[in-house]
Amino acid sequence: MYSMKTDTLHELRTKGLLDASQFEKIETVYSKKIFSVFYELRTILYLGVLLFSSGIGLLIYKNIGQIGHYVSLFLLCMTTLGCFYYVFKKRLVYSNETVKQPTPYYDYVVLLGCLLFISGLGYAQFLFGFLNESIQEITLITSVFFFFMAYRFDHAGVLSLGITALASFWGLRVSPQQWSSSELISHANLKVAALIFGMTVSLIAVLLDKKKIKTHFTFTYLNFTCLIYFTGAMAGVFSSSENNLFILATYLGCAGAVYLAFLKKSFLFLLYAFVMGYIVTTYFITDLILRSSVVLWFFYLIASCVSFVWFIIRYKNFFKRHA
Repeated sequence: MYSMKTDTLHELRTKGLLDASQFEKIETVYSKKIFSVFYELRTILYLGVLLFSSGIGLLIYKNIGQIGHYVSLFLLCMTTLGCFYYVFKKRLVYSNETVKQPTPYYDYVVLLGCLLFISGLGYAQFLFGFLNESIQEITLITSVFFFFMAYRFDHAGVLSLGITALASFWGLRVSPQQWSSSELISHANLKVAALIFGMTVSLIAVLLDKKKIKTHFTFTYLNFTCLIYFTGAMAGVFSSSENNLFILATYLGCAGAVYLAFLKKSFLFLLYAFVMGYIVTTYFITDLILRSSVVLWFFYLIASCVSFVWFIIRYKNFFKRHA
């Protein structure tokens, strides 16, 4: 690939389509004499934001006796307001397209302000307990706030917080205790809620994508909703006595994931469909095969593993070729 690009550059240079300075600049990029560290720096900065917000929580926890509850809450609120003051002061005009941020660290201040907002809200609830009677309403308001911040300041990370808060409003939460007890979603109705939530938000995301409203947010929406939908479907398959409906729901979800894969040219959604379809199919036919022959079950495992390898090889670069 490199030699082909280099040969093309030399050919353009020979034909006079590139002058010496242009050739030198482009050649240094192709030869990787210079390279970008953009994503590495973004990762470090995001990690710094998360560590800072976590450090504030630990500082309060470790020194609560010396600092005092009210002083800690006041400092937390002031820091949060400072972040929001900065992002609103530096804000650009809203656009349905991707917005280039006014400063290199603008995104991180937006995320930090939202994380500190959650920390402050949780700390105030711990101190005063005034949200006990209206925790559902506060969760919904928090979700709406995050969606507003995500769209107004074009931030996919804050959008993820909004989707998570909205799922919590629906009662869709997974705790370590539920994982350890082999129960992903604790109540039967919540399995259905996960399916409805996944389908509804996915439909909204596709409609927004069709309307060209923040199309770069669509992948974040669909990734979350696919995971929530399939979690509910799998929980129903493995824990419900009437699991035929959840098996059907899984297959319908796989069909939807295939559609999304071709819509967004994303191999990830195709992988979701294949893996979930394989799991539910294996679960469905296990008893039938084992009753017939253990040898047949062995050959099924071999064939399915070969099929999975073929799938990865066949489709891993499919969307790159057809983009």
